[in-house]
Amino acid sequence: MPLVLQEDILPEQILQAALHLYRKHGLKKVTMDDVSKAIGKSRSSLYYYYKNRDEIFEAVMDTLIRDVINEIEVAVSKAATVADKLRAFCLTKVKTSEDRKAFFSAIEAGMDFDEMSRHAQYMSQVHKRLMAAEATMLKAVLAGGAKSKEIRTLKPKELETLIFVLLGGIRGIRRELQQESSFARLEPAVDTLTGMTMQWLKKED
Repeated sequence: MPLVLQEDILPEQILQAALHLYRKHGLKKVTMDDVSKAIGKSRSSLYYYYKNRDEIFEAVMDTLIRDVINEIEVAVSKAATVADKLRAFCLTKVKTSEDRKAFFSAIEAGMDFDEMSRHAQYMSQVHKRLMAAEATMLKAVLAGGAKSKEIRTLKPKELETLIFVLLGGIRGIRRELQQESSFARLEPAVDTLTGMTMQWLKKED
């Protein structure tokens, strides 16, 4: 069994403590002192890994993105067919978003207009990174389906358009269901989206 060093543990402790504090107090009110007290270490221990609280927040977001992508990848990997993989992708994408909705609401607590504006700009970059990772995952699913002859091979522009439609479609479905305050129609909506997609992906005669 490999030896786990304190140096390997501390960064994870820092991020977990920061995550807990963000949920409880919001991003604005959490300081380096708060995080150091939460893990029972001096501020110098934090500065060894992170220069300031912005770097800690960015590291927390990096971890969150990895966790989201990993959760979706696991669900997709368990599905056998392209249709099932697309369905698993969509359903798990909505699940991961809803699971973290409270966190994103909490971190914005107490922000003024300027702070909210800067935060929105940063979150826009997070969104783009997440979209890029999701697009890569969908490309792998579609490439695998074409290789196994389950679906036709797509031209580059067709592939980009389909991924745009799928990612935009599932986010649109989620937003509308949020407006309804009910996710009862999620599975039928996802089944319709994936069904239409598979019909379009049918192999050419």
